[in-house]
Amino acid sequence: MKIGIVGGTGFYNLVDGMQENNVSTEYGEVVVYEGKHEGKDIYFLPRHGKSHDSLAHQINYRANMMALKELGVNHVVGMCAVGSLNPDIPVGALALLDQFMDVTTNRVNTYGKYSVEITQPYCPDLNQSFLEAADALEYEITPKANYICVDGPRYETSLEINVYKQWGMDVVGMTNATEAILARELGIAYAVVTISTDLAAGTTDVPPDLEAHKNVVKDNQQKIKNLFLKTIELISDDKPSIAHEAYERALAARKEKLAQAETTEANV
Repeated sequence: MKIGIVGGTGFYNLVDGMQENNVSTEYGEVVVYEGKHEGKDIYFLPRHGKSHDSLAHQINYRANMMALKELGVNHVVGMCAVGSLNPDIPVGALALLDQFMDVTTNRVNTYGKYSVEITQPYCPDLNQSFLEAADALEYEITPKANYICVDGPRYETSLEINVYKQWGMDVVGMTNATEAILARELGIAYAVVTISTDLAAGTTDVPPDLEAHKNVVKDNQQKIKNLFLKTIELISDDKPSIAHEAYERALAARKEKLAQAETTEANV
């Protein structure tokens, strides 16, 4: 079984002997690190690039997700650093994403091939694996969180955050909705754990700080690695994900529509 991991720079040495590989796609070249864990092939893709030099709005999302697809990966787990709007998800806390709202306006977030259903954007089976792993490790994790995706690279105003809170959002970030959309369009089962690295603007008197953000991730790095390794052990492919089923329906619907168009054209 092949499992993809998308995250920051902390996964290069998730397991011993990971090898760097360049994957060429029609959207660009991507660096992926390959290794093995519990008999499974794992592929770590650094979201922001090998040197973490791409800001959220500069990431080549389509190349990233396509690279994993071309490697034969159909299950992906991700890690995202977020700002928290919910006092029950404090700094350093982990949460599983359940739904997202995408308010980005300045990026390409589709392959444009067909319409795909995304009522549940994150795979329930992968989420369950995360929950079972957290339970086994005795880690606290919020089982369901709503994520709002903004363009960045700037942080949000206090008014924006207050509006997002009224909409029912728990965490805010700059990357994940785009990944989730593209994963679904490729038929990839996808789930994400977030770590709150600060309290969002207007919920605290402390302004967002990049160094503080990095330190929270660094302080929790071993915990995150343990969670992902345990989750990878528990993931199975004994049944199709809702993502796989939605993808097959989208392909069938597109094929039928093209066939109807060809028939209509032939009869003209």
